Amino acid sequence: MKLKDFASDLSLEVFVMDDASAEMEVSSLYCGDLLSDVMANVEPGAAWMTIQGHINTVAVAQLKDVACVVLVNGVVPEKQALEKSRAQGVSLLGSPKSSAALCMAYAGKF
Repeated sequence: MKLKDFASDLSLEVFVMDDASAEMEVSSLYCGDLLSDVMANVEPGAAWMTIQGHINTVAVAQLKDVACVVLVNGVVPEKQALEKSRAQGVSLLGSPKSSAALCMAYAGKF
């Protein structure tokens, strides 16, 4: 599923997403807040759901080539994270819902 459709289906707020990224395929979901765990386990192309809205999250997302970062529970990205996300082409989305609620809403779509 294309990232733009994924974001639309879950009514995600778009903080950063360029036209090329909107066409990326989301291949799976990953929920995690411990950056070392995410680095060890997230798959490329995943939509990564987390409460970590800081600059290091963007660095891990780029390193692991995820489709996007979804900030959950109403977390908004820090200013530095937004700037780095734009500069690095990392899509950054948000939702007031929990990662569990978003995953259950999307269960079976992959």
